[in-house]
Amino acid sequence: GCHGVRCKPGTACDVVDGWPRCVPLPSCKNFQCQPGTECKMVDGWPKCVPLPSCKNFRCEAGTECKMVDGWPKCVPLPSCKNFPCQAGTECKMVDGWPKCVPLPSCKNFRCEAGTECKMVDGWPKCVPLPSCKNFQCQPGTECKMMVDGWPKCVPLPSCKNFQCQAGTECKMVDGWPKCVPLPSCKNFRCEAGTECKMVDGWPKCVPLPSCKNFQCQPGTECKMVDGWPKCVPLPSCKNFQCQPGTECKMVDGWPKCV
Repeated sequence: GCHGVRCKPGTACDVVDGWPRCVPLPSCKNFQCQPGTECKMVDGWPKCVPLPSCKNFRCEAGTECKMVDGWPKCVPLPSCKNFPCQAGTECKMVDGWPKCVPLPSCKNFRCEAGTECKMVDGWPKCVPLPSCKNFQCQPGTECKMMVDGWPKCVPLPSCKNFQCQAGTECKMVDGWPKCVPLPSCKNFRCEAGTECKMVDGWPKCVPLPSCKNFQCQPGTECKMVDGWPKCVPLPSCKNFQCQPGTECKMVDGWPKCV
């Protein structure tokens, strides 16, 4: 038997052909296994066992199986949860990995003429520029673009509160209030035999006062008195007094004492 037989490390005594003999211990040294398996000593014998893998390894939600130091382990899935980004960027998942990408902005966003870029719900959008095009105003007002770039209803130009100097009045000229001289006879020319008079607020040439069509009663005649035609009694001997020894006679239309 093997009683009392000593063997080197890595060997053990075994009776071979009736004799004690030191033979190598079973080991994985020259033991071949198929792919996906490896040799392990089980109950003192080499055995091919499956390699550790994520194949049938279950992980909780939000984690996934990864091989760590040759062993399957549940590790958190890549996410933007604790992923820091610089100002002007935000974390986005790209191809399954967190990545800092520029925030949407109007910086390099092009818009057509008549529109401008505005951030709407966090995204750049081309919106029409403020204008008077569809801007409604109340009667008596009109739309004007203000210095701040916004349309505003402003009162229409008018003579309502427009002050003018004496001798002038406000008139709308080409859509704007303007002080113009009041109508007058100052520089108003009239033909001979007429003169300028203000009629209903306007200068007018009217015939000069004269005896031409001025009618008088019998015994009177028309005379110009202080620039106006007047009926005066005709010369007569009626109230004409003469000295004694003379009497009144009409000579060339005038009373005379003869």
